[in-house]
Amino acid sequence: MLRRAVFLDRDGVVNVWPGPESFVLKWELFSFMPDVSAQLLRLRKAGLFLALITNQSCVGRGLMSLEELQKIHARMQAELGAAALDGIYYCPHAPDAGCSCRKPSPEMILRACEEHGLSAQESFMVGDSGRDIEMGRAAGCHTILCRENLPVLEKMKPPHRPEYMARTLADAVDWIVKRL
Repeated sequence: MLRRAVFLDRDGVVNVWPGPESFVLKWELFSFMPDVSAQLLRLRKAGLFLALITNQSCVGRGLMSLEELQKIHARMQAELGAAALDGIYYCPHAPDAGCSCRKPSPEMILRACEEHGLSAQESFMVGDSGRDIEMGRAAGCHTILCRENLPVLEKMKPPHRPEYMARTLADAVDWIVKRL
């Protein structure tokens, strides 16, 4: 039997989004969103596999090395402790690189499912952008848009419309846990 998972975007869901054309290039610029560890532990206690799914074009743009990105993720995992993620998937390519893994492609989710025996259709994608929602939908996941300032659903393009809109990760986790 395939397991359920929660796929989480990094910047804007797990950590504070630095803003357009800004990047977390070193650990000192990384700041967790409020209550992240507690919410990840809730998901873990519900028996869910937890995976980070993130575009990190700063590598492809030459702003940081792959090793530096991996150091940030290792430090993030260490800081999360018992709430650490089960998998980390990232696209390091620049937006114009023409790769197949960059969001909104579902490739990172599908690879995680294959590697860990996960069911995309029984899993959840939590992101803060239309690109995250489009990727989750393309993979067959339930989708949750998680951001403080929610757009008007009716104005969103159909591929970017989530099943649920949450202001915080805690709201998203509440919705996920009720659906299990």
